[in-house]
Amino acid sequence: MAIVRDYVRPLPAPPTTEPAHEPHDPVPRRSLLSQAELLQQAERLAGADEVSLRGVRTILTALTEFEGQTWQQRWENADCQDPGNDWKDQLGSPWKGIRLNRARFESANGIADLIALDVIRPSYTWLRNARPRFHRIRENRNPEFFARMKEHGSGLDVRQSNVGNGLTVMTKVLAHTGLSVNDLRPEHLLDYREYQLERKQKPDGLTYVWSMLKDLGVFDSSIPGLLQLVAVKRPGVEEMVDSYGIQSQPVRDMLVRYLKTREISVDYSTLRWMVYELVKNFWLDVEAHNPGANSLRLSFEEGRAWLSRFMQGSITTKHRTLFMVRGLYLDIAAWATDDAYWAEWAAPPFLTREDTAGANKNKRRTQARIHQRIRDLSPILPRLLESTDKELKDAQAILAAAMAVEQGQEFEHQGVTYRRREMSRSRKSWPRGSGRVWVTGGEFERRVDLTQREESCFWSWALTNTLNETGVRIEELVEITTHAFSIYRLPDTGEALPLLQIVPSKTDRERILLISPELAHVFAQVKRRVSTPDGRVPLAVRYDSAERTYSQPLPHLFQLRCGSERRTMSPEWARIAIKDAINRSGLRDENGDEYKFTPHDFRRLFATSALAAGLPIHILAKLMGHQNISTTQGYAAVHDEDTHRHFRGFLDRRRALRPAEDYLEPTEAEINEFHEHFKKRKVELGSCGRAYNTPCIHEHACIRCPVLRPDPAQRPRLKELIEALEDRKMEAEQRGWLGELEGIDISLNAAREKLARMARQVSLGVPSFPSGPKD
Repeated sequence: MAIVRDYVRPLPAPPTTEPAHEPHDPVPRRSLLSQAELLQQAERLAGADEVSLRGVRTILTALTEFEGQTWQQRWENADCQDPGNDWKDQLGSPWKGIRLNRARFESANGIADLIALDVIRPSYTWLRNARPRFHRIRENRNPEFFARMKEHGSGLDVRQSNVGNGLTVMTKVLAHTGLSVNDLRPEHLLDYREYQLERKQKPDGLTYVWSMLKDLGVFDSSIPGLLQLVAVKRPGVEEMVDSYGIQSQPVRDMLVRYLKTREISVDYSTLRWMVYELVKNFWLDVEAHNPGANSLRLSFEEGRAWLSRFMQGSITTKHRTLFMVRGLYLDIAAWATDDAYWAEWAAPPFLTREDTAGANKNKRRTQARIHQRIRDLSPILPRLLESTDKELKDAQAILAAAMAVEQGQEFEHQGVTYRRREMSRSRKSWPRGSGRVWVTGGEFERRVDLTQREESCFWSWALTNTLNETGVRIEELVEITTHAFSIYRLPDTGEALPLLQIVPSKTDRERILLISPELAHVFAQVKRRVSTPDGRVPLAVRYDSAERTYSQPLPHLFQLRCGSERRTMSPEWARIAIKDAINRSGLRDENGDEYKFTPHDFRRLFATSALAAGLPIHILAKLMGHQNISTTQGYAAVHDEDTHRHFRGFLDRRRALRPAEDYLEPTEAEINEFHEHFKKRKVELGSCGRAYNTPCIHEHACIRCPVLRPDPAQRPRLKELIEALEDRKMEAEQRGWLGELEGIDISLNAAREKLARMARQVSLGVPSFPSGPKD
């Protein structure tokens, strides 16, 4: 399938200097003090000792050999900021002749103390290359804030590495700018981000720092998130068209004007497809094979040649392109009667109705494949729902067992021994752990994050059940907020009915759905999961990947924590969660391949189930948000049993038209015979499901018989039979009775299948609706 390109403006050439933003105060606060005054202040620093004071004294003495009115000027004149130089060598190697360890400690502690005192403001390049002792800088530069920062990360269960990177980022920004935390502004962090990106390095920890400063009140809460602020704005029509490089300026201007005219009536996603189809697939190919073309008036040969080349291509959505190209010609012809500009571009379309007629056949084939897919997935859906529920309970149980022991200790779960791993600090002064539980042992060959595993199982369970109960589009699901819930009271009885409001999406059709008890349970669990300790659902911004826009902060229900930020679940993330659920369930088809469920499959299954239960199609169309009933009809797949049921109904209606005397009343003997037949169906493990008045064709081998209906009350008896068969199989293997093994295996497999069928969850589906009023 063709992919619409993601238009990104080219980045400007990286500058050769540090970011242009000026520090809060161009002169460091203590850069004008004398050496003696600085030594006195260095003595009062946390962790000051003889080693650090010797380092401060040595560095200041070496800097006096360079010109400058301040210590910062002398530092810069010594070329210590140059990334290609060792700053100690630039100072004249003042530690020459001293033991290496002593020189290393004195220089590291001395320069860290001078930075903490705001005597020297190093560049980001120097901080990246020299790697001073950041923890020592933090101990003497806003230590209370850094303590709050660690508590903030621990309270939000942010990953250890994320908080550690954030501490480093904050230390670098404060060291470079010389500011206190309360004087920081968003542009200072953007300067650091620009510096990192210019060197093609990811600014790790910056997103956490940004949200942390908002949470702690340093930044105003109205400031957008970092990703939202720096996101590439969606391009306009001119930018999208120009990105393909059309050679003919008149044609370029015409296409821009046409697309701008259509822009009002279509969404942005459709507009991007129109640019791709009309510019990339159509006009660029015309220009490539007809140099100098500057008009839509193509000859018959030129038009058919383009069609031939295009139909031989690998694009699977060919009819969409043909419709858009033909629509371009027809639109211009219609507009030419009102606007003289379009008159000079009007031309007869080289594509005829016959060229696009194959779309209906292709649509019917696609619909047939989808219907067969739904028929295949229908019996699998209850097993998937059962699997997600079981996986969630198992994940929560083992997580609770692991959290009940200390790190490094072993624990037992369902007879298997595991060990909770102890997570140590990866760097000095980084916060220890992040509240996540890691274990090894049992089925886990490598250490596993049980916290993440339980979260993955939960969202898979929540998504599959919500889609199954509502039939909403995945884009509509991720837009659900706490404002979407309401209560309607019946005027007669006063009964409260919970309702879910689905906001307008694809077809701009708002609708209201009744919340079932099962769905209410799912929503309650999701709300409990995302709520803060005070019971409030945090505000989150949703990014619409189709429209390339951000929403206002709203209490979205399906939101995730990414680092320290709350982000609304994306449709792609939801698809991955459903795929993970299928993978964990182990569901396979007859070829051994994994079943594939998409979010839209749940919507089709919902429509099929509702229609099969007797819900009128025009009511279902309202629930689905369809403007046309024919669209709803295309969603519902017809099963064989539906065909049989409707045919039997047809026979019943036709028989009702015949005289009653044509149907004889059964005699008492016939009724007794009928009852006796069903009494004979009762067997050891349940009842026989063979047709009336037919003999047993399986020679009374009930345990193998596919029409046996097992009775759940006979599970203990069936387990005894399975154990007996296993003993017989073991005896046959020991005695070499190979002729018996095949028969025992057939009986054993059939018995196990019937035992599993007894325990299998049965979906009752949507309640059926009465066909008419009761008498």
